[in-house]
Amino acid sequence: MSHPAQAYRQFSVQGATPLGLVVMLYDGVIAALQRAAAAMEAHDIQTKCDHLNRALAIIAHLEGTLNFARGGEVARTLRAFYVYARGQALKANIENSPEMLRAVIGRFSSVREAWHEADQRAPSSGPAARGQVAAPPNPKSRSWRISG
Repeated sequence: MSHPAQAYRQFSVQGATPLGLVVMLYDGVIAALQRAAAAMEAHDIQTKCDHLNRALAIIAHLEGTLNFARGGEVARTLRAFYVYARGQALKANIENSPEMLRAVIGRFSSVREAWHEADQRAPSSGPAARGQVAAPPNPKSRSWRISG
């Protein structure tokens, strides 16, 4: 690999637990939304669109990996969160509102912390180490809970 950053990312992904990979995806969404908000403020339409598209692609991936049979109510709640976040990001784009994006970033940050805590608590020989996510965090216990 000719790019050190690319090599670092590849090694990070290879060594991550399944929960750690979810945390990385959340980090990607948060970073993309932050860059989109900054581009909005700079009136850089192309950069805003590029980063919003990246965030939306990651959200779609997260939603597509939900397992409703194993995740039950938590998976349904996460799906509702992803639908909400996607809608808010699109609305922020239309209204050119970095404030709306920052609100979505705050919610993603809260859920990201729950995933991170679950990853830290996962035993190194448990289901996560064998490539299985035992159970996602309970998003209903977090302050980001969707209302109205």
